[in-house]
Amino acid sequence: MTIPLNLEGAFDSEETLRGMIVSRKVCFDHNPFYVRDGSGRIIQIGFQLNLYSAFQDPRHLPSGEDPELRELIGELRRLCRVFFQSLDLLKPCEHPEPPMHRIMYSPERRNRAEVCLQIPIFDRGHYGATPDRKLEELLATAECLLRQLGARRGAWDDHKGAHARPEDRCEDHARAATGGQ
Repeated sequence: MTIPLNLEGAFDSEETLRGMIVSRKVCFDHNPFYVRDGSGRIIQIGFQLNLYSAFQDPRHLPSGEDPELRELIGELRRLCRVFFQSLDLLKPCEHPEPPMHRIMYSPERRNRAEVCLQIPIFDRGHYGATPDRKLEELLATAECLLRQLGARRGAWDDHKGAHARPEDRCEDHARAATGGQ
């Protein structure tokens, strides 16, 4: 991986991070991120990267102060911290509050009990601007790094590899996101 990961305050090592991704069967996808503008129109201003992390027991019904739920949320937030520390280009996207989370049972992942952490990706300096190529490349950079760390797009399949495609170079996406700098 040519983009160095800054694990400070998040994980002891890249091996520990990769182990968490495998043990929690971390998956990801993304959706458009919409807001209502001043005239009442709904416009897309960026993307929402969704990280999914599974409970050990796929039939688990978390509630209240569930210790495993707190652990899952903490692990996903530490993963987010790595991304914000490692990718300076994510800085304009920083959200003042911790990313939102929710509990899900998605048919795409065989209705397993999971936590979804939602990370909005948009340029706060240009709030309300429509997403451009730079934001698309930023999203591609984050997804490329997730694949290289072992996360799966969409659903976890133990029989499929999670590696980035040979033509998918994270540093190329990062360079395009910063305008080639």
